[in-house]
Amino acid sequence: MVNWKNIDLEIHEHAYKHGIRDYEIEQIFKGKIYKRKMYVNKELRYQIIGESFGRLIMIIAVPLGKGLKVLSARPAPEYKEIYYGKAK
Repeated sequence: MVNWKNIDLEIHEHAYKHGIRDYEIEQIFKGKIYKRKMYVNKELRYQIIGESFGRLIMIIAVPLGKGLKVLSARPAPEYKEIYYGKAK
């Protein structure tokens, strides 16, 4: 089970494809996040939207022990309404 308050992150190299840096991904979890579960080929994944240094970023991650393995990260300004309406 993911410990959302004290999260351990492993970041896959593919997560950097869209120019997002590891410190930006880590910053997301220091503020409010919007998260939802989804399944891909019966594998649990999380879509997480958070703010990092003034911009919205969406990550896709899989649970890994008490943390997450980040598979993908990209800027996500199109999720502004969802984030500001539902983030906790």
